[in-house]
Amino acid sequence: MRFRPLTASEYTNFVKTAPRLFVQQLPEYAQARTELGSRVEFVGVVEETPGPDGQAGEPRVLAAASIRYQPWRRFFWRTHIQYGPTIDWSDLPLVKFFFAGLREYLAKQKRVLSLRVTPRLDMHTYEDIKIVADNPAAGPALDVLSQIGFQRVNIEFFDRGDIPGRFIYVKDIAGLDFEEATATLAKGLRRRFHNEGRYGVTVKFLGPEDFGYLDGLHESTTDRVEGMPTISEDSRRLYISLMKHLGRERSFVCVAFFSPVAYISQLETTREESLARIEVLQERKQTKARDRELAELDKTLTHTAEQIAAAQEVHEKYGDNIPINSALGFQCNQELILLLGGMDKRFTQFARDYPVERAAFKWACDRQLDIYNTFAVSGIWDETAPDAPVIRFKRWLNGRVEEYPGTYDLALSPLARPLGATEGGKTLTAV
Repeated sequence: MRFRPLTASEYTNFVKTAPRLFVQQLPEYAQARTELGSRVEFVGVVEETPGPDGQAGEPRVLAAASIRYQPWRRFFWRTHIQYGPTIDWSDLPLVKFFFAGLREYLAKQKRVLSLRVTPRLDMHTYEDIKIVADNPAAGPALDVLSQIGFQRVNIEFFDRGDIPGRFIYVKDIAGLDFEEATATLAKGLRRRFHNEGRYGVTVKFLGPEDFGYLDGLHESTTDRVEGMPTISEDSRRLYISLMKHLGRERSFVCVAFFSPVAYISQLETTREESLARIEVLQERKQTKARDRELAELDKTLTHTAEQIAAAQEVHEKYGDNIPINSALGFQCNQELILLLGGMDKRFTQFARDYPVERAAFKWACDRQLDIYNTFAVSGIWDETAPDAPVIRFKRWLNGRVEEYPGTYDLALSPLARPLGATEGGKTLTAV
């Protein structure tokens, strides 16, 4: 085995068949980063077996990672592997060889101060938010990191925006079409997902040219969620570039639009149907059942009138076809990852059927993907969580948590800590 830089084609051919691959390890992500001026490199462990004539045979990649070089204090670099490497963590000799080779490779570059790794290594098996088994490969793999010299950075993503989340919530949908997958959801969400188009809402899958919709809705969300970072200009450019590289088949900005005009039309239809039913019932003999239905219809008419008035007020103030909810999605191999989202809280009452989530879920099912990944959650499972309402919704998917070990720093130079290039051992939040 040999640790060395990989060509773009070697890296791409290896990771495209990986069971799991997150956005930050996509070849297209590296391309987008490079085009925007970042330095990105592919590295890996390669097995080179002799050919039949004794010459070197076709090299076989065994493990790989995309490394991002971050300029630091003008002259130096910090390096990052986020949600990588792509490796069989249960193969301990391979894990040791990869990280030892990586340390040696980077240490030879005198301007590189440190390496930060966020391993995509499952710590446990979960059912919903409950641990049901430990991953036997996790402990030995983390021991290797410790032996190499890595130290854990005990800071969570909800404390600081540059720290990747170590808890995510996913739903397994392999082999299920939309109807079959919907049947596995919690009853309340299942009912809502069957109400497409209610409340005058339509959903569109848009491309990078319409990223502004997500931008505005995400900003609306950050204004009311403490600690939630806004989308920086660099991130905005990166996501737009990545969408262009992946194309409309593998990326989207999904936006729900509320049309007061369409909603009023729906409500007027409901009112006409209710009035027609009342007319029929009033001609019938009085019974308890008839009176109960008339009372319910009366409530429906009252509610309909209130909703028409509310929709008319919104139309007068904001116009028609108002963007109210959005999500940014990327297909990574057999997985849909919803990386970002946003909601305009002023129009929550018109998004009660979770139209964007339904559309994205159906998008993943229609493409016969294996995993619907709603991405990061805090990992705090009670009402003190900063994202408690978000976790409550995600649990309606009847999915499962994935927990990763977190962020680790490796000093590669005596200058790393004095220059602030490593935070290993630093704690803001107890783990």
